[in-house]
Amino acid sequence: MPNTMHPLFKQFNANGLSGVAIKDLSRKRRIVSHMSNNDEITINDISESLNISIPKASELITELAEGGFIKETSKRSVGQGRKASFYALRADNYYFLGVEIKKYKINIGLMGFDKVMLQSTKDIPFLYKEAGESLKEIVQLINNFLNENNIDRQKIAGVGLSIAGRVNVKTGNILTIYHFSDAPVKEVLESELGISVFLDNDSRTIAYGEFNFGKRVLEKEVLILNLDYGIALGIFVNGKPVYGASGYAGELGHIPLFDNEKICFCGKKGCLETEASGKALIDRLTEQMAKGSNSILQPVLQQKGFLELEDILVAVAKGDSLTLHTINAVAEKLGRGLAVTINIFNPELIIIGGTLAAIGDPLLLPVKNAIIMHSLSLVNNDTTVVLSELNNAAGLLGCCLLVRDKVLGLVGL
Repeated sequence: MPNTMHPLFKQFNANGLSGVAIKDLSRKRRIVSHMSNNDEITINDISESLNISIPKASELITELAEGGFIKETSKRSVGQGRKASFYALRADNYYFLGVEIKKYKINIGLMGFDKVMLQSTKDIPFLYKEAGESLKEIVQLINNFLNENNIDRQKIAGVGLSIAGRVNVKTGNILTIYHFSDAPVKEVLESELGISVFLDNDSRTIAYGEFNFGKRVLEKEVLILNLDYGIALGIFVNGKPVYGASGYAGELGHIPLFDNEKICFCGKKGCLETEASGKALIDRLTEQMAKGSNSILQPVLQQKGFLELEDILVAVAKGDSLTLHTINAVAEKLGRGLAVTINIFNPELIIIGGTLAAIGDPLLLPVKNAIIMHSLSLVNNDTTVVLSELNNAAGLLGCCLLVRDKVLGLVGL
């Protein structure tokens, strides 16, 4: 972490606190969390929500206002009697930067304390090269974003880096790409940027975005699938994200469900990812076209030398038969994998997110059929399976908000 800790860390840090002080800190965190889901609240709302006295709620609100976290927005009548003061989170005193590393591009966004995205630049071209060189490019892109948008770096309380693969959130190591020598990427970025950096797996940031910004998520037991080039789950139990011992929870793509000879990215055979991921879909399509099957994707493949998930979406929109047929086969296998998660977690809701969620019903319907076929009816009757409404927006939103909530202690590691 940088030598100079941002003041926001100090105000929400529980180290050295005890008794009433630590209880009040916990209450402040709950107030911020409550206000994050409500445009405006009154002191009476806080009193009822936290089950504390009105004088104590007023005291905590005053301290949060003095710290620059909330502001009084108006005074107006609530029923009969005198006017009540309404409060909301401030947007402009503290910022949180999210950097989403995709396979061929980077998205960068800046979120205010009130979880509203203030600035964003998406689809910045980025092609992974050598690890050290790529890391320098990431730093340069971040600096360009900050400079072009005239952002006061002193207000940035943290930077979130979202990336695919196995990410140890405690050590800052990325155990797939961008891992070089013995220096964690986290330390390198903090040294270059002078801002505290928080790494997380892309599936978890997507899940956090879906859970906190999706319109349908009222449930507490939720699984959110990131269906991209790979497959992984974000897991919410009682409304809290599940990390596991080192941050690797949710590696659904590496459950060995199939007896095949396909080598997975992890080095093992038979993983769900070898049959039911975006990469598996592209491999199947490429293989079928090589055998003579016709598709509107043939000239795309010939021109670029490879296919991207966005090319698949275009082919679906145009009704390409080979693409739709292949999606059906891949979706059936994906449903088998999700049946396993239903039998284990008994979730209220499964959201299919990630780039391929935009396929829509040609993906969702065969997934649902496979779930019915391969999971216990007693269990799957309580599970609703839906497609993401946020699509590709979820990752950057979740990346920024997750940084904020880690800094505030709302999410433990």
